[in-house]
Amino acid sequence: MPSGSSGFSRRTVLKALGAQALALAAGRAVPLAVAAPPAATFLQGINAYYLLVESYRRVQRNRQQTPREAVRAYLVEALRLPEVRERCRIDSIRYWAFNDSPDLSGVALPGAGDGRLWLTRDQADPLAMETLGCLTEQLAGLGFTLVPVLSNFWPSYGGILQYLVWTGELAEQEYIDALRGTRTAALYHDHTMAFFTSAAAEELFRQHVNTTLALLRPLHAIHTIELMNEPRGKNACSLANRPLTNGRMSADIVAAWLNRQAAWIRRTLAPVGPTPFLSSGEEGWLEQPPPVEQLSALAPNGQHYEGIDLAKNVSRQEDGIDIGSVHLYPHIITSLPQKNICGNEFIDQRGWSHLSNDPSRTDKEHYITLADEWITSRARALRGTPWYIGEMGWCWPDAENQRVPPADPALLRERHLLYRRWGDIARDHGALGVFVWMLNGLDHQDDFYGMDRRALEGVITGSMV
Repeated sequence: MPSGSSGFSRRTVLKALGAQALALAAGRAVPLAVAAPPAATFLQGINAYYLLVESYRRVQRNRQQTPREAVRAYLVEALRLPEVRERCRIDSIRYWAFNDSPDLSGVALPGAGDGRLWLTRDQADPLAMETLGCLTEQLAGLGFTLVPVLSNFWPSYGGILQYLVWTGELAEQEYIDALRGTRTAALYHDHTMAFFTSAAAEELFRQHVNTTLALLRPLHAIHTIELMNEPRGKNACSLANRPLTNGRMSADIVAAWLNRQAAWIRRTLAPVGPTPFLSSGEEGWLEQPPPVEQLSALAPNGQHYEGIDLAKNVSRQEDGIDIGSVHLYPHIITSLPQKNICGNEFIDQRGWSHLSNDPSRTDKEHYITLADEWITSRARALRGTPWYIGEMGWCWPDAENQRVPPADPALLRERHLLYRRWGDIARDHGALGVFVWMLNGLDHQDDFYGMDRRALEGVITGSMV
């Protein structure tokens, strides 16, 4: 990202997007009184969550090579990451450093369990573990700064419900139901807080993470370690904004859990070398709403219903979470028929219409403003704490409310303008980096936001504009 203002005012962006109404056009958001990181150290990153699974498949199919050789061939020859780094100006990668899936034979599609790190709750898969170590080593060797993620909240690749299955606090069939999408919301509402209050689940989490941490080398290549992808404490009590039966708010329990794990990881890594930043991996939900006078598109409400609070998580304890995580998907609801990992059909919906202060507004300029306000309000809530955008995606529906194809030239031009704009606003407000969702893999594509390296190059550099 360039230093200082890019010149992408809202007026410039809307004009480039073909917007007709410019009445809302205004200057860039006023930066906070914090120093923006130097352009040379601001991370321009991508998400490639699937790297462990695809590396493992390459290792399995190429037994004539060592795992290190197979992983390097996958990264260099198949994904062509050196070209991504050079041509797309990408210097950092966020990826899953976990796979807590159980044996999904007969439950999910073939290959769904590839690369799972744990054959049982206590028995690791040596080849999968070796693959993870080789992956981290090779990514660092290619010059990337790394943001590994240690676990998932959601049921894909295990998630918190699988930990409850392992500890005997949830029936295996209930995890399978969540994975299939049949009772996912209800199961999470009923069991999320059980995970964050279970001593057995916390002990097992640390047992697994302790094994993983030993593979994350070289440590100096790791910028941030995320504890979990998109944690939250949503349950019946958080939805009603009332305490649990023990008198504590859900967000307080989640904040305490996250900070305990961060402090433990810091102690674990201290003998090895300087500890990377430790992040919750959250999306940026806040219990308390931003001042209404600062908002014109973002709804002036807190998100207490999510059971997690960004500000609490970074202020809980001195040796805990020390960098804030924010995600950004600021567009209206966009839908696409899909099949999940078990082969079940469902309607995949993405977008943040529920965060708009005016449900009747379906125009792009409104949602561009909403995104600006999401970024600046999260930065203000962090009060100078380092932070970054861990995921960022933009798409838009067609007339039938179906998503526009990700490779659509007009959509790519929009992404170039908006990703650059939001990256600059984030940096002006103290962010240390932005990670776009996502670079498509060989077997993993995102039909809403995914891009191959050529499309990514155009979006980042503007070569298609």
